[in-house]
Amino acid sequence: MDPQPDLLSAVTRSVGIYGTAPTCYLSALARVQGFELDHLNHAVEIDRTLVRVRTMRYSVYVLPLALVPVALAATRRQAMYPNSYRRQLADVYDVLSREVERALTGGPLPAGDIRARVDPDRKLGNWFSILLGMMGAENRIVRATRTGGWRSDRLSYALWSDWLPEVDPHTLDAQEARRHLVEHYVAAYGPVNEEDIAWWGGWTKTETRAAADGLDLQQAGSAVAPLDGLRLLPVWDVLMMSYRHRERLLDPDHARFVYDKQGNATSVVLDRGRVVGVWDLGKRDHPLTITVAPLGRWPKRRWVDVERYAGRIGMLVGTEEVTVDRREQPVDLHTAPRNRFLAPLSA
Repeated sequence: MDPQPDLLSAVTRSVGIYGTAPTCYLSALARVQGFELDHLNHAVEIDRTLVRVRTMRYSVYVLPLALVPVALAATRRQAMYPNSYRRQLADVYDVLSREVERALTGGPLPAGDIRARVDPDRKLGNWFSILLGMMGAENRIVRATRTGGWRSDRLSYALWSDWLPEVDPHTLDAQEARRHLVEHYVAAYGPVNEEDIAWWGGWTKTETRAAADGLDLQQAGSAVAPLDGLRLLPVWDVLMMSYRHRERLLDPDHARFVYDKQGNATSVVLDRGRVVGVWDLGKRDHPLTITVAPLGRWPKRRWVDVERYAGRIGMLVGTEEVTVDRREQPVDLHTAPRNRFLAPLSA
């Protein structure tokens, strides 16, 4: 089937969306009228007009193909940082990475199948996923097709040279790429300041200052306008992760219910560009129960809009059994256990 025509435009306008599941689907739903799960799957797996890569802040994004080499060059320093994982795998990395490449010469494979060929005795333990991550950072392999459902991050991997043969991720100068990417960011999310840019890209002050020099940071961005009316934005939605200074999005007194101490954004109710509540997707699609906690008092029409949008999510996943469960209080993410932002209202 043909993917939704507006999807590529929406992802380009927002300079990508977070690539983890189910965030990528829910972020697309919020931005594209008539979006269906297969539209994104088709664009990533068949047309390959969208690509899953690690980039800004070493997070997984779904990016338009044209921006992939730019984003990778702009964030390569972070991806290749000589951390403890790289040092501990240094002695065996060359041998193991060549074995992974040999395993993938016949086409994409799920991680488990790659492991069965490269590490059948599972001696690497958790280091196997680090190995794949390092190869991804070097753009030797790429996340290809899904092997799980819409909530799952189980994927197959392919050789970069096979999956994206016309894309050379190593041709652009890093400084030039940062400049180009910041232009896109400002056009999407302006007005911004240098702290916002540094947060979004994961860059140093020096890198940020050079990339932003001479740009009009006060121009009005175009990424927020499509999110008109009420939207249920997912965990790590790109809008919520695009600013260091978030007063434009929410009352500062509510920030601890929306962001944890590491800056991870939970799933939020956005109404006319402002965060007015948080929500939780729950664990089951059939029936689907969406739990919502308001931030402050809500007019009756907002609950009606939430019910209507919850129905859209139900249509997305193919269920008519949709319930909105109201909670009086959100959870304080600054005092909650780590990663509570992923399910902020679950018991």
